[in-house]
Amino acid sequence: MAGIIYELIDVLDEERECYEGLNTLASYTENAVVNKNIEFLQEVVKTEEEFVGRVSSLEKQRESLMQDIAIVTGMKYQNLTITAIIDKIGPATEVGQKLTKLRDDTRQELEKLKVQSHLNKQLLTDSLELVDFMVNALGATQGYSHVGNYNRPGEDMAIQRQHSLFDKKQ
Repeated sequence: MAGIIYELIDVLDEERECYEGLNTLASYTENAVVNKNIEFLQEVVKTEEEFVGRVSSLEKQRESLMQDIAIVTGMKYQNLTITAIIDKIGPATEVGQKLTKLRDDTRQELEKLKVQSHLNKQLLTDSLELVDFMVNALGATQGYSHVGNYNRPGEDMAIQRQHSLFDKKQ
């Protein structure tokens, strides 16, 4: 079982590192949005996608290792958590302490990522609203608006024909 636990520690450590990287990229996203640097934002998003792909692969490895641990320990896979593993091997052991630190550090990184992602979402929403406002304002000065036409197809033509009939001098 020790080999499986050490593999799990390696996978959890790589996951934590990926979340740290995603946090760094999330702060880059914030800067790119604030500074309206679309090219840099595109690069950041591409790198984020790579990190997310790596996290997905690591999650699959972690799940596989957790299934193996469940078989070896006789614990139910559905109830198996990192905390349950720590309790099983002893929180005071070296491995238990490593797992505890990884669990806590990963939770902390995920919480930071959640906060930064929420901030970025709000920044993007605000930016889109500003763009929408500017397009409408510019359109109003030109006599048009980008607001969509929600009439039934052909209705505009019928309305135009009605106006044209009444606009003619008889």
